[in-house]
Amino acid sequence: MFPVDTWSKERVYDVMIELLYSFNYMWFLMEDWVKKNCPEEEALEGMLALTDEFGAYEAKRLAKTVEEGPEGIDRLIRFLEHSHWYAFENIEVTKLSDTTARMTTKGCSSQRAAKKWGMEYYDCGSSALRLRSSFFRWVDPRARITPEFTPPEEKPEEFPSDTSCSWIISIE
Repeated sequence: MFPVDTWSKERVYDVMIELLYSFNYMWFLMEDWVKKNCPEEEALEGMLALTDEFGAYEAKRLAKTVEEGPEGIDRLIRFLEHSHWYAFENIEVTKLSDTTARMTTKGCSSQRAAKKWGMEYYDCGSSALRLRSSFFRWVDPRARITPEFTPPEEKPEEFPSDTSCSWIISIE
């Protein structure tokens, strides 16, 4: 284990962010390998199943660190604030009502990585929806996630130019 009790907060953060980027890179490599080596339908279904599992597993693990407290949309926001999205990305969360919030990503690391790999964009819509759905439904089975837009869709004019995607999180 890291001797975090003797490390500065900055060092802990720097090490953790590098590890997170390493895991993100590995996900890209695995996804690329699956796409190249598996029949298309099996590859898609397999990746979506893994994405479902990851979302629920992340929420389950975070439950050990997220203190008891608010319920409903406020609890979903609290979990989001502890998630890999907050660790990796520039995430903005806007509470729209007692049952609804908007999650936007600005300057997405996956979209930046796709460009570095020579891709126009990373087509993440279906897997991102499954990941978010399983994550938030683990926290509250009433949670529903609706994409407002994901790459390669045109972003609505009301969003700043650096917005990569936007999602509505709701409690039904």
